Amino acid sequence: MSKRKEFQARRLTKLAFSFDALEPIRQLYHSLHADQLSEEIKIGIKAHEDYGDEFANIKMRWYFANSPEALQIFRDVLDGCELAVSRDVVGSSRNRMRVIQANIVEISGSYPEGRWHSDFADPRLGMNESATLLTPLLPFESHFGGLETTSVIRGESLDYDDHATVHRYREGEAILFDGTGTIHRTQSYQAAEHERRVLVCWQFGDVRSDLIPVFRRIGKKNGDPMFMHGH
Repeated sequence: MSKRKEFQARRLTKLAFSFDALEPIRQLYHSLHADQLSEEIKIGIKAHEDYGDEFANIKMRWYFANSPEALQIFRDVLDGCELAVSRDVVGSSRNRMRVIQANIVEISGSYPEGRWHSDFADPRLGMNESATLLTPLLPFESHFGGLETTSVIRGESLDYDDHATVHRYREGEAILFDGTGTIHRTQSYQAAEHERRVLVCWQFGDVRSDLIPVFRRIGKKNGDPMFMHGH
């Protein structure tokens, strides 16, 4: 089965690529922590929402592209390696399927059982019109949690746990899933406080004219801008 057909049938597929291709994003991550970003590279920061007492001490951060120049680093990495095929897997037009947001997801220490969610939730957005691509940015320890997905589609049932699958993250392999149709969460795990589980995330959207206001609405709700210009 081709990656495109697998994605359309299962709302998820996995793509192999060179782990070394992520080096520009690793440099961005290390520069961010060293407070050495150039002025035009703007990175926003979001913390984990407080869903209850078990999340009170969670140290999770999303470092998201907050300028076109910052987003370009993520776009260049994707378009310059095997992951560029993701733009052919999702949607009906490679030119319209663009990276509209990207971020680095960092968890320090352990993570409890998470909340099921989809990344792009809007009644005007359908299947195969958006996607998320996730892969480890740094060496990934075997005890770190993977990606947990459910085969249940939003609105069908609330029995997500009974239909769940765990996908292990591997260096040099990215998981591509539908932004609306794949309900997922971070798998819970135990880790030392100093250990960092770091992923890089690209988010795709079909920038068809009627969907542009939809993505802008989602970005406003999620707290990060969406960039629709071409690449």
